[in-house]
Amino acid sequence: MEEAKMKLTLKTLKAVNNVFGRLCKLGRWTDFVSENKYNELAKQSLNCIVTYMLATHIETAGVKVRWEMFPKIAIYRSFQKAYVYFDILEDTIDEICSLEGIKQNAFEKVTREIIAKETDLQFASFICEGRNIFENQIYRAATKIATYIELMENQSKMNGEYIFKLQQIVASLEKYKRIPGVTEFTNVESPTFKVLQNLSRLRNQNRWAGHFCSVECSVLGHLFDTAILAYFMSLENNSEDEEMATRMFFMGIYHDVAENWTKDIPSPIKDRVPGFRKATERFELKMIDVHVYQKVKESIAHALKKVMLEDEKNKEFKRLIKGADYLAADSECWRQYKAGTRDEYFKKATLERKERLDSGIEFITPTCRQLYDYFVEYEQGLNI
Repeated sequence: MEEAKMKLTLKTLKAVNNVFGRLCKLGRWTDFVSENKYNELAKQSLNCIVTYMLATHIETAGVKVRWEMFPKIAIYRSFQKAYVYFDILEDTIDEICSLEGIKQNAFEKVTREIIAKETDLQFASFICEGRNIFENQIYRAATKIATYIELMENQSKMNGEYIFKLQQIVASLEKYKRIPGVTEFTNVESPTFKVLQNLSRLRNQNRWAGHFCSVECSVLGHLFDTAILAYFMSLENNSEDEEMATRMFFMGIYHDVAENWTKDIPSPIKDRVPGFRKATERFELKMIDVHVYQKVKESIAHALKKVMLEDEKNKEFKRLIKGADYLAADSECWRQYKAGTRDEYFKKATLERKERLDSGIEFITPTCRQLYDYFVEYEQGLNI
């Protein structure tokens, strides 16, 4: 059977953009944590960060991994969270369903129907293929590890509930213990776990600092936006090369991890002080080397270098990733206005890119340009 191909459309991009917004507003651990730093958008990013390292460990152990499935699984998962599961715990859903004998595939069917309705049948077929595959198990294991990391971060806020929650997560991880690396990745004393904990703190780095934000946009959540858009742009360039698109996806996921040590320094500041941008890039590379490459196994460090923009060998991909990065920022500006902000800065930030796009200084693919124009039209229609 011939594999489905994806033809990117503006309708699909608008639908995915809406998913970004929904995930950003879906809180996690709401019984214990009131701040919005723990939201589903940031969680999807952490899932993918863990997935890349875990899948590398598995492949190093001699198990074949179909990498091109991970972006599809992540996109499917994001639609399912945004439109089907919301912030309801899956264990709770499973327990409710058991009372009436409802099968899990009922939710799979609903998710597929929603994706097809919000986008189109071709996109749904492309994203939903291969649900019952080993890569889906890898991704599910990664989501449990990411949840475990979040739990550890919120231990002090849970009082007597912590032990119960810990037991739940440990029990859910048991069925994934046969997958190479899961035991190590959940060992709180292992260097790998500590690196993942470190990267999880990107949720605490707020973008658009100093402006009147109606929606908090963390660096961690921004990684997922950028990854999806980079994946789409790569496929629009060449729909046959899913290997390259997958690499662009993970480059998007890791493109700002150095901000864990620098914070989100605005581009105008980097460019205003002569030499500061270059110095920042050197500092970022040093931090990644010290806090990531030197902490993880050599095989994982080698794999990470393939998707880090800071690595000199990846400079040829910088234009596409930066295009996705800026379009993700435009999406965040649109999100602010949809949530009610009146700060004119976000409109200015979106509009000032037009000249650079028109002249070719910055790059986005034709359909992504339609999404940018949609943002511009919406913001120009606001009385700000």
